[in-house]
Amino acid sequence: MPSLLKPVAEFTDPVAKRSLSLEDALFKLQTWIETNAPTMTEADRKEFVGVLHAEKAENVEESRSDDSSLIASVLRLHAMRLLFRYDASHEEAMKPEDDSAYAQSKYRLKLALREVETAINEARIDAAIANAHGLLGDAPANRRWLHDALIRVQTVAGKDLARMAEQMPAPELPPLNLLQRFFFRLYGIKRDEITRRTLDGLRQIANLQTSQIAEMATLLADSFNAVDDKLGAQQALSILTRLGSDAAARSAS
Repeated sequence: MPSLLKPVAEFTDPVAKRSLSLEDALFKLQTWIETNAPTMTEADRKEFVGVLHAEKAENVEESRSDDSSLIASVLRLHAMRLLFRYDASHEEAMKPEDDSAYAQSKYRLKLALREVETAINEARIDAAIANAHGLLGDAPANRRWLHDALIRVQTVAGKDLARMAEQMPAPELPPLNLLQRFFFRLYGIKRDEITRRTLDGLRQIANLQTSQIAEMATLLADSFNAVDDKLGAQQALSILTRLGSDAAARSAS
């Protein structure tokens, strides 16, 4: 069975020795996954994810102090997202739970949340690849990948997740039978409280995702400033301005 760790190891050394560009290695990795992803087993995937988790758990700067470690880390991140894209393309499409106004609204919010989460994860990997290009001395590629990340964040920044969550209608709770009413009364459970907590949970998720957009925009602004790309930094900061405007509009309404 194909192991995703093999091409990562195969491409790392040539990139570190400058006999293969990082761009070419990323493309070769994409070709490998397109060819082998359909035959990868669950064990293959767990093996690869285990390496990623181990790397994250280390969280030691020394582990990335040399080019080979940095390149291998970036190739693994890129491979992870390529595998995620492949899996996502083969998943069953999300559907509303029913035809109620609440279910339809919740469905639209979940779609938007997924889109934002995917864009932020992709942008993080783009930024990591950009950083690797910068450290390897490829300034044009560094800026190109930073702008790719910026476009991803700009695309989802216009989704006012908090407003979508706030405008959700209350769910229609099913009628209670006699026994259920007894236990609700016995334990002081209020149906209105269940509804409130359900909506509050969705609002918290929406606010968390919005904060992730802001954090990514800030990171990109800092990255653009580090390479003296003032226009890129300005575009990244404009995302924060837009998020602030959306929050102010919600408060005023």
